Amino acid sequence: MILDTLEVGEDKAVSELNLTEDEWFFQCHYPGNPMLPLTLLVESMTQTFSSIFLNKAADLTEIPVISSIGPLKMKEGAAPGDVIRLEAILNSFKRGIAKGSCKAFKNEQEQPIMEIEIVEVLPSLMVRIR
Repeated sequence: MILDTLEVGEDKAVSELNLTEDEWFFQCHYPGNPMLPLTLLVESMTQTFSSIFLNKAADLTEIPVISSIGPLKMKEGAAPGDVIRLEAILNSFKRGIAKGSCKAFKNEQEQPIMEIEIVEVLPSLMVRIR
């Protein structure tokens, strides 16, 4: 996991990323203007959401996978020195399918810098939901 902290509740999870200038990805993304790659922010958000699924279904024999992400709304980037707080909410969990959302907040801001909706399923169910 790339998360620095993670707290998981019944239908909510909160995590944090503390971005330091010595993170490996800042060296190449972008030299002279370091920014957190969007893919790593999305990965952090899905890890936070997945922790709720794993907490609810502790007796799983399969590892759940993300089947849908979107719409993605990004309003602002993140750079070294920023602290990103991620808040994931589980809206429904039925028959091995979890639906919810995740928001990313930067440095105590009240407005999120990014929001996504997420659907996560057990691999054996993916054929049935297409």
